[in-house]
Amino acid sequence: MKITDKYILSKFFYILAFSLLAFIIVVLIVDIIENIDKFIDNKAPVYLIAQYYILYLPFITVLVIPVAVLLATMFTIGGLSRYNELTIMKASGMSLYRLSVPLLTSGFIISLIIIIFSDFVMVPAEAKRDWIKKTQIEHRADTQGLLLTNVIKPGKDGWVIFARSYNEKTKTVEGALVQKIKSNRIEASIRANTMVWADSGWILTGAVKRIFDGDKEISFNKYDTLFASFLSQTPELMSHKAKKPRDTRFFELLELIQLKKIMGQDTARDRVELYLKFSFPFINFIIILLGIPLASNPKRAGGSVGLGLSVIISFLYFVILRAGQSFGYNKELSPLLSVWIGNIIFFAIGAIMFFKARK
Repeated sequence: MKITDKYILSKFFYILAFSLLAFIIVVLIVDIIENIDKFIDNKAPVYLIAQYYILYLPFITVLVIPVAVLLATMFTIGGLSRYNELTIMKASGMSLYRLSVPLLTSGFIISLIIIIFSDFVMVPAEAKRDWIKKTQIEHRADTQGLLLTNVIKPGKDGWVIFARSYNEKTKTVEGALVQKIKSNRIEASIRANTMVWADSGWILTGAVKRIFDGDKEISFNKYDTLFASFLSQTPELMSHKAKKPRDTRFFELLELIQLKKIMGQDTARDRVELYLKFSFPFINFIIILLGIPLASNPKRAGGSVGLGLSVIISFLYFVILRAGQSFGYNKELSPLLSVWIGNIIFFAIGAIMFFKARK
């Protein structure tokens, strides 16, 4: 790594760290002001509030880091341009393209780190934060041990449990319908009065089992009791409350999509959230590509101008991103295109400006 690369990166990461910290503090202050009345009304202890906001930090970091990256790019390149360091570097034989390599590489690495960080840190932290908010701060009753109704739980090999009710305490299902669904066709159907968990599997009582070949029923059997070892749904899974797709880890969401496809359910919203887990982090790379040519112009190298452009560009990106998500949810765009369209637009604009910029 050349001395110029180290110099550029040191300035970039210093500004990035400062910007990220500043944005996080601003978001925290705004959120505390909005929720202070709730904390006081619920008599939430300070340590619990502190734990709540510590768990909030990963989400805030993922949300604001693109703005911080753009601001760091604008101030790094803008500073070099404003103090004629960029001109000196160019005079020594280094092009703007070469000077951009360490920043673009850093942007790509940051994008990969955010993908991993979001899945392994942010999602679990958000689940814990939500639990603290509902049960410890707002004192809502924990739903553990309640009677769940109209439960649908897909499992492995296409087996799906439909339950009129499920008692979490006794691990008992009333009014059970178990079906094996492949390629939107029912291959087997078992209707039972009750299902009870017995250590290693479900025992069905008063069961009627039917096997199908296409639209034709080829087998019909009745059982007083039937041990359903083929069901992968454990009591823990039966009690598991459905999470929002954005609050689900990547492979969990991928498995959910596959199970929904087997059941013939719509997966558009889930696929939008799945692809978003990759598309959003990569704006950290694209935003650097866009910021370099903007900041290399001496007229736009000023601090206030750089800050203003960063805010405007970030706002436009989030507007396009949310609009794309909405189109994806409503199937007006494919799920993949709906979450990448913002990146495509900004990448195209950034690439054109980058290659048109003065070398």
